Amino acid sequence: MTTWIWVARWLKKPGNEAEVKSAAQAIRKHWEESALDQGLDPAKNVTTAEGEKEIRVGISEEMDEEFREASGEWRYY
Repeated sequence: MTTWIWVARWLKKPGNEAEVKSAAQAIRKHWEESALDQGLDPAKNVTTAEGEKEIRVGISEEMDEEFREASGEWRYY
């Protein structure tokens, strides 16, 4: 079972659902590309969770660890 580290979340409000979904999709794409850059499978390391009141984007614990321990400025997300 994968443990997810939530890196972004948006609250849904009447009238903003399309905007929230678009923002979540853009952030998910960023993290999928970042996973590929690190040699990780985006399908196993990036997720989106949508509930009635919010949408969240998460990365796997493995990917979080990879970013925290690797060198470079980008590790401070």
